[in-house]
Amino acid sequence: MTNLQPENPNMRHMKLNDPIQNPYKQQDIPMPAPGDKIGPGKVQLLIGEGGSATIYKVWHEGLEVVRAVKVLKKFSDKEARERFLTEAKIMADLHHPNIVEIHNIGHIDQQIPFLEMEFVDGISIRNLLAQSNRLPLAVALSVGYFVCQALHYAHTKDYTLYGKVYHGLIHRDIKPDNIIISKDGIVKLMDFGIARPSEVSLHTVGAKIMGTLVYLSPEQLNGKPLDHRSDIFSLGTVLYEMLCGARCFPQKTLTELVQKKTRGQYKPLYSYDLPFPKELVSCIDKSMALEPHERYNNIADFGHELFAILRKVSDRAPQDLICRYMSNPLSIPAWKPPKKISAKLLISAGGIVLAAAAMLIMMLMK
Repeated sequence: MTNLQPENPNMRHMKLNDPIQNPYKQQDIPMPAPGDKIGPGKVQLLIGEGGSATIYKVWHEGLEVVRAVKVLKKFSDKEARERFLTEAKIMADLHHPNIVEIHNIGHIDQQIPFLEMEFVDGISIRNLLAQSNRLPLAVALSVGYFVCQALHYAHTKDYTLYGKVYHGLIHRDIKPDNIIISKDGIVKLMDFGIARPSEVSLHTVGAKIMGTLVYLSPEQLNGKPLDHRSDIFSLGTVLYEMLCGARCFPQKTLTELVQKKTRGQYKPLYSYDLPFPKELVSCIDKSMALEPHERYNNIADFGHELFAILRKVSDRAPQDLICRYMSNPLSIPAWKPPKKISAKLLISAGGIVLAAAAMLIMMLMK
């Protein structure tokens, strides 16, 4: 018979001053720093940080290319992890010249998920506006046109998520921070972190509002069902800001913001002391209509309208305009409306033409 060793009384119970370990609490794992490894790449620098994720510029040693790596902060939050994985699945199926591409997904220390993405060497519309206040009319129209191209692709594509096929994707977070222009003038739409298929809302937490409040559509704020026209509204607010250098909903408190937005009350574009074609004022108002059915039927129609207005204010191609602006902002002059010819001048000119015609007839009759 085996003799059992007597228990150590000090090991039987916790002491009052012993630290309590919560197995469900996120462990404090430090985020990567320059020089650290993330998957096959080495961190060069931090390029962006939000509430849920951090983005790094990373050198991929194997391929010898630069990548952007997005690292999830709340990695122990099940809901956040599922959204992150859904973003990876969605982005992996997106292949468009105006959308940032994803290359890989992995985990740091087998715990922290990350996305390896295309690195865009450029500047966001948010930072561009911080530098320039507003964009030249032709440049703003060109940027809006290319975002429409990206969204049209996303809105009309079929996706397979978790074994089911869906038609169309709603971005749900169109804002200046998520539109980047590369140094060579390529417009890129990024951050599909809360994008969802048109027919379903995945990973919804109660009545939680996802996205940036200033740019959300009224139906997003009200918790109503969404379709692609919600993105049309959000892009309208971004275009408004690019054109006049001010937010269409600048309210400082949430109560005021929701009140104004759900009533469709914003400062009209024509009230700014800036020259805008009347067609553009109507275009912005239509994109930001309070009721979805009063907006453009689809993002392609919005893009066609922007392109038509662009043709009236510039004879250059959209890509050429943006490239020129990125290389030298002063190369794109401010748009000036064509001078109106007064009625008196027209009458005077008409009189001169008639007099000249009469003299010619008299000369011919001699």
